[in-house]
Amino acid sequence: MLGLVAIAIGALITSTGAVSSYFAGVLANVGTTLLLVGVVLLLERRIIDNAARLVRSANDRTNEAIRSQIRDLEDRMAAEWKSVTPENLAEKKAETARLTDEFTKRIVEETTGEV
Repeated sequence: MLGLVAIAIGALITSTGAVSSYFAGVLANVGTTLLLVGVVLLLERRIIDNAARLVRSANDRTNEAIRSQIRDLEDRMAAEWKSVTPENLAEKKAETARLTDEFTKRIVEETTGEV
């Protein structure tokens, strides 16, 4: 509404012979604005879609890397506990705690970037 009022005031200020060229200029500017807005909206959607795809891809790679490390930990734990006997039970528990701590520290270091 305010834009229409501004256009009407501009038409009143313009001399009577130049009113038609004034409105032609206004229509050209409106058309250019609509074209630019359309292009920006199309590009914005494309940029957002690409960014979302990149984040999703990075997340999938990270999840797969963590799953791989978890499978490795499970395999190491299973191998460790295959040879358990009543005599070495305490040793197996200590080794399990060490493996778990080592795994946790490695994951935290990779996630936070701290060494």
